[in-house]
Parts: sequence; C-alpha cells; structure tokens
Amino acid sequence: MTTLGAVDFRSDKERTAAYTKATKKQAKKQTKLMKQQVKLNKKMAG
Repeated sequence: MTTLGAVDFRSDKERTAAYTKATKKQAKKQTKLMKQQVKLNKKMAG
C-alpha cells in the first residue's frame, strides 16, 4: 500500500527536526552565497 506522501507517518517531533534541519541547511547555503557576493563586490570595487 502506498500513500504517495499524502499521509505523513512521522511524529511531530520528527517533522519539526526534519524541518529545522532543512531550514538550517538553506540558511547555510544563503550565507555562503552572500559571502561570495561580498567577495565579488570587493574585487570589482577595489
């Protein structure tokens, strides 16, 4: 029997943990991109 993801069998804690992990990962990615942008701006300016 498959549910195609319509029903989540995870507990609230597991769901929260997964969400937090994903959010953290995205924030890290964003920070990395911002740092690269700053580096590029400094190169172009100086």
